[in-house]
Amino acid sequence: MCLVVSTCFYVQVFGQVTGAIKLPKPGIMKPGEYDTTAIDKAELMAKETLGMVETPIDPSTYILGPNDILTLFIAPILYKPEIPSHADIPISPDGRLVIPGIGAIHVGGTSITQAEEKVRQEVTKILKTNGVSLSLRKMRTFKVFVRGAVRKPGIIPATPADRVSEIIDRAGGLMFDASMRNIAITRSLAKEISTSISVDLHDFYYKGDKSGNPFLNGGDVIFVPAQSSTHVYEVDGEVGKPGIFEFKDGETFSSAILSAGGYLATAKLDSIEISRFNEDNRTIKTWIVDASDMNPKTMQSKADLPLEAGDRIAIRKKYNWRKPHTVVITGEVMNPGHYAIDPESVNVHQLIERAGGFTKDAYPASSLLIRQSDDNNVYDIEYWRLMALPPDALSDREKAFMREKKREIRGMIAVDYAAASSNKNIQLHLEHEDSIHISKKKDFINVFGKVKNPGRIKFNPQYSYKDYIKSAGGFSTRADEDETLVLKQRGEQFLADDDEYELQPGDQILVPEVPESTMTFSQILSMTLTITAQIITVVGVIYTLSQQSK
Repeated sequence: MCLVVSTCFYVQVFGQVTGAIKLPKPGIMKPGEYDTTAIDKAELMAKETLGMVETPIDPSTYILGPNDILTLFIAPILYKPEIPSHADIPISPDGRLVIPGIGAIHVGGTSITQAEEKVRQEVTKILKTNGVSLSLRKMRTFKVFVRGAVRKPGIIPATPADRVSEIIDRAGGLMFDASMRNIAITRSLAKEISTSISVDLHDFYYKGDKSGNPFLNGGDVIFVPAQSSTHVYEVDGEVGKPGIFEFKDGETFSSAILSAGGYLATAKLDSIEISRFNEDNRTIKTWIVDASDMNPKTMQSKADLPLEAGDRIAIRKKYNWRKPHTVVITGEVMNPGHYAIDPESVNVHQLIERAGGFTKDAYPASSLLIRQSDDNNVYDIEYWRLMALPPDALSDREKAFMREKKREIRGMIAVDYAAASSNKNIQLHLEHEDSIHISKKKDFINVFGKVKNPGRIKFNPQYSYKDYIKSAGGFSTRADEDETLVLKQRGEQFLADDDEYELQPGDQILVPEVPESTMTFSQILSMTLTITAQIITVVGVIYTLSQQSK
């Protein structure tokens, strides 16, 4: 079986996560995607803990009942060696302890301490000894009944050391619509006399309060009602476990924050907003609570106030509280890597100094600064408008715009890395997630496209672009000489015949091909004759080889 959601152990009605086993609300899972593997494991674990105790049994509070096994110890008596010094004796179904040679003593419904006193009195009537003691050897197992919004309602085995939450776990856990705050135990006191005990598992799961999660007696009936979808409150924002919680009369602001896991260090406590429905149950009113004095353990505050069903509490986050500011510098610096910075206090040149400065191979002129948080295309309405249109619907101007937009290095910021940083007014301060790459020095110009010998040519500061093309064997057939481009390392493009650029190491020269739509008749004729000549040559070679083989 496949378990799609690993947290199905703890899924609550509104996506809350608690220690309770609660089945997901229908619709959260697709058909066939949910199975009960985790629930079955939880049931098995609950059954394996049957009879385990939280703390040592208190003899003065543990109430004895049928099937409890007691160990009776009697100090050895010299004149009656036939009497054993100790014996394990079960309590009979009618609540009596039958001691051989002594008789039956009724101990059901009494504590261990009270039963021990009764046994001592009866034993000393027959035997002359004061060494009589009674201890619990094994707890009894009895039946309890679970009804209502649980996965497997029915009869569940239990011991006096089991609490309500454990029994519900053995019954498969709470259903998605089960109430945790209004569970009731019906307990028989005598014939035709019973009492009702309230159980609040919300406080147990969210606050660790065991007072609302009592131990059980044999024959108890546990009823789990459905939860009201409107009888809830919400806590959102800077708390440990934001969510929607079941409301109970007497709920206060502080108990609500405690249920939500307490406030976080990022919480802005001086302006907590509470929203509440008006009497028309449609409009709301809001007010601000200053809980700056809230106790971090109890959540108590002078501003504590009672809540109502439907209230919503919003705890905002402190502005810029410990917001991380980290930048990265790579390439030709002595110590590349990630650096923590203070916002708006470190500029590019200071970061380079912290990174140990440039290496001897650094080439600052072609280095890059990319600002991840500054993606112009996100806000470029024209760009996204044109992206939605088919290519053939774009005008020449729009096509040119899109062409240049796609060539753009998003977030790139122009920086003069080699310039002195003396003018503080023009220094560029770094921001969170900025990336700086210091390029490595290159000693070549790359020539490619329609040249006879494309490749890298060693950089010569005296060369023009034509000298590099000449070094690459010159223009080849169909080269568009007038459209030759110089491509700079930062993405700029210039027509080679322009005077607005300076060739630098690492630049590239592209000689494009003449588009077929603009070819002249003589170019087409020349190309045709060349291809024809090549075909005739190949045919002639094949014919010659065939004649030689005869």
